[in-house]
Amino acid sequence: KTQQTKQRNMAAKLLALFALACGVQAKCNMKNEVYPPVQENMTIPNVIINLDDPPSERWLAVVKPLGAEIKRMVNSVIENLPKGIQKDVAKLEEKLPAALQYFPEEYAEEISSIAKAIDYDVGLLILFNLAYEIEGACTSIVAENKNGEVYHARNLDFGLFDGWDKHNKTWTLTEYLRPLLRNAEFQRNGVTVYKATVFAGYVGLLTGMKKGGFSITVNTRFDDDFDYGLLRWLEGDHRDHFLTFTTRQVMETNNTYDEAFKTLSTYESVGPAFIILGGAKSGEGAVITKGTNSTADVYTMKESEKKGSFYVLQTNYDRWVEPPFFDDRRHPAEECLNNIGTENVDMHQLFNVLSGRPNLNRLTAYTTIMHVASGELVGYKQYCPEPCPLW
Repeated sequence: KTQQTKQRNMAAKLLALFALACGVQAKCNMKNEVYPPVQENMTIPNVIINLDDPPSERWLAVVKPLGAEIKRMVNSVIENLPKGIQKDVAKLEEKLPAALQYFPEEYAEEISSIAKAIDYDVGLLILFNLAYEIEGACTSIVAENKNGEVYHARNLDFGLFDGWDKHNKTWTLTEYLRPLLRNAEFQRNGVTVYKATVFAGYVGLLTGMKKGGFSITVNTRFDDDFDYGLLRWLEGDHRDHFLTFTTRQVMETNNTYDEAFKTLSTYESVGPAFIILGGAKSGEGAVITKGTNSTADVYTMKESEKKGSFYVLQTNYDRWVEPPFFDDRRHPAEECLNNIGTENVDMHQLFNVLSGRPNLNRLTAYTTIMHVASGELVGYKQYCPEPCPLW
């Protein structure tokens, strides 16, 4: 942990120096984007996951055509780790298959079957499925318009330091992740239970919505215990629960916003995270701040509205501290939201907010926007033309 903490601190200093040298300015850079997007390369294919199928069969039609792409993506992560950490990963890889017995049974079976279907090491696929417990950078918004309609939108940013393509000026992992994106409907008895934007090979839930019930997005939370809980779990202490397995279980078993809120604000988490929850009714929205084995804070839409606002917004830093100037996506997004106002909140305007730099950056893999009341979920691959921030 000490070595990784030192590496992160050094990385943060380098980022700060780079941002200072480049004169980064945090402000709203929103434009009126074409909506829905017309570029073919932004389209995410749609798939159906049949929950009536045995877990070993649910993902096969999705992952078999993408086996090479999944392997390329995971291998890229390993290859871009420092040599010393690569040795640790190799040792960890040998132990991980045994850890499947402590995962939710159906999800463990899904992961095993995916690895078998694409002829890949199950230990490496487990690492992929734990990746968001370690790294990520995102923006999530729940906003309410003047008519009391609630919308939930997010950018998912992933791939910092996982290889830099100097020629194309892109992050390698981000580029490898986009082809794996799918907008999925999870069904039982031919009826959609919930919708989600997913990566092929990743069985947890990062972004999802249950019509008439609630919506969920998750953001990485950077704090001093960033990896402590995960390391503790991998060393054999299995008392806590992984973030995106929990959010998927909530989607599958909870029906209302209140049920989801109670479950997510009380479960014991492996590590720190932000869970952003939206609903179908006026005032339903919250940011649940998780610590290792604890809930550190809950901030609701109703509290925000008492302060004269119409949204809750979360990036990757606690709301009671200022984000670092070299990674300030919070204030630009707030400025953009305040510019559009509650009277103009809809899917188009939230797409505009999240397409404005720096919330849109070279790490952004996708934007998803959800309207729980109608059951509409739309997700698009995102690209960031020049000029574009690195993160």
